[in-house]
Amino acid sequence: MPASDIESSLRQLLPSIVTVANMTLVGGGCISDAVRVEVRLRDETVETVIVKSNDASFADNFECERDGLSRLRAADAIGVPEVLASGVIHGRAWLVTQWIEPGKRGTDFFAKFGRSLASLHRSSLGTRIGLDRDNYIGSTRQWNSLRTNSSQSCWPEFVADQRIRSQLKCAVDQGLASSQLRQDTETIINRMEQLLAGREDATSLLHGDLWSGNYPCDAVGQPVIIDPAIYYGCREAEFGMLRLFGSCPNSFYDAYNDAFPLAAGWQRRTGVYVLYHLMNHLNMFGVGYLDQCQSTASNLLS
Repeated sequence: MPASDIESSLRQLLPSIVTVANMTLVGGGCISDAVRVEVRLRDETVETVIVKSNDASFADNFECERDGLSRLRAADAIGVPEVLASGVIHGRAWLVTQWIEPGKRGTDFFAKFGRSLASLHRSSLGTRIGLDRDNYIGSTRQWNSLRTNSSQSCWPEFVADQRIRSQLKCAVDQGLASSQLRQDTETIINRMEQLLAGREDATSLLHGDLWSGNYPCDAVGQPVIIDPAIYYGCREAEFGMLRLFGSCPNSFYDAYNDAFPLAAGWQRRTGVYVLYHLMNHLNMFGVGYLDQCQSTASNLLS
């Protein structure tokens, strides 16, 4: 992406900019281009922002990311970058957020992360399931049909239909699902209420995509969450991605449970949510994830 296009787009998105300098490519993502940019504003302050860009067709994805960050930030429970602007300019979609200067994780980082995540979940307790809009998990559409948790079957039905069945359909449509995976996944869908029995009924606001790259450490050693795929649901669902790609040590889980204990059997139940994220990776990245999907599905039924 030419620097002149980035600067021109930034000036339209943030009219208070006077000068733009020091653009640096940012790695770590696999979907959008990202650049760290220093800008000087009319009030003479210097701000550092991160500018994401993608094809114009990606605009809805950025709007969903903007919405997710804004809702998480409003919860005031854990660090979340401020959203500054979004839009389509020069035939490309753009999202501009506050830059989080990275820092070194101290020995207590994961305990802080566990307590902060517990605070987010506890402070947003309620009865909502889903969201008032669909959004994305990575580049895949995430279906969020909003409902109220009015009975024991509401959450299992949501997980079965809006999470596992939607991923299975996508895999089948792309020719990625083996006959065994289709059979096992259909059985899991039919047994969902049994597989998720024992959880608490209350639901929370979830980040939804907490792999290790989405909870960086800021300059003063505090955890920050980015790139969300939010919805309201059983907080155990948050641990699907954390257990799969989160690389969190025991100190994280200990701190979380000290602050907001999980119901007995949560480790077993989170296998369902691990399957959801594995199937999404199957749909995004191909058959390299098929064996993991199959083994996870088999384990759930064993």
